[in-house]
Amino acid sequence: MEKNNKERVTLKDIAERAGVTVNSVSRALRGHKSISEPTKERVRAIAKELGYIPDAQARLMRGAKLRVIAVVYDNIVNPYYAIMNNHLNNELTKANYRPMVFFESSQDGSLSLEVAREIISMRIVGVITYLVPSKEVIELFEDHNVPIVLLGGTGDALGIDSVASNDYRGGKLAGYKLFDLGGKNFAYIGVTRKLNINNERLNGFLKALKNNDVIVPEANIILNEKQQTTRQLMDTLDVQKKKIDSIFCFNDQIAYEVIGYLSEKGIKVPEDINIIGFDNLQSAIIYPIKLTTIDADKPRAAHLALVSLFSKIKDSEDTEVTGKIVDVTLVEGNTTKMRK
Repeated sequence: MEKNNKERVTLKDIAERAGVTVNSVSRALRGHKSISEPTKERVRAIAKELGYIPDAQARLMRGAKLRVIAVVYDNIVNPYYAIMNNHLNNELTKANYRPMVFFESSQDGSLSLEVAREIISMRIVGVITYLVPSKEVIELFEDHNVPIVLLGGTGDALGIDSVASNDYRGGKLAGYKLFDLGGKNFAYIGVTRKLNINNERLNGFLKALKNNDVIVPEANIILNEKQQTTRQLMDTLDVQKKKIDSIFCFNDQIAYEVIGYLSEKGIKVPEDINIIGFDNLQSAIIYPIKLTTIDADKPRAAHLALVSLFSKIKDSEDTEVTGKIVDVTLVEGNTTKMRK
């Protein structure tokens, strides 16, 4: 029997070909111990031949949870998330899980109740989020026994597991480096203060400079509180008028955009100005300019996040909260040099 390409192959089709009941087919495909191994193999072979695709919706209606992990983030154009999601996918595949990406449209770095409800409605078994969940979101996931791990931030105060890079130390490394290269006029280009990792990186940067008796003027700290473009942020900074010679950027994406902006203005990097980013995207993507940046061991961060999540999935009674910190290192590139 052959099915028309437009028709979906059902368990009944497989049962008719195999000469067993529909219930036996269902058990065989689920690997149930009541079905003999030869029958399981025969049923699976027929299912593959006919092009059978399990009906996820039917499973959900039966109350079954999918072996799927939700991954939530809010900046779809930042390559950092693509790189991290690739590391997560590699780990999940080994454990016979699959990721499902949820894009959050909020601009304040938070995970909304709307997205949380969508995740729960799909009976997903766990959540990796780059966005900070509110108390209401956390309680909603707890009520439905869906564990959540915050990746890229600290969750101790929220009472959830987390894996973060040492953002404060990363900021200090950037500050010390720019000072040691002879910088005199420093600036920071970041995101909103609502995002704690932005504050940690900025505070570390300012602390390193303060330790060297340098105070960065408030006007040189440019934060994106109004959904502005990097071009608009740089216009506000006015590099030439302020004679800025050293800039630390919140992440590599911003750093590369800053370099492009400066090039349009005839300002050379690093001849005229030093730039340091954060994330080390070039560890996975080839860029025409090798950036001086802060690296936080992305594969390890992904691994630790899933270790925490799988522990909670395996034992729903596990209430211990773990907060893991991944150390950072400075990666030398071609966007910094000693100032004359």
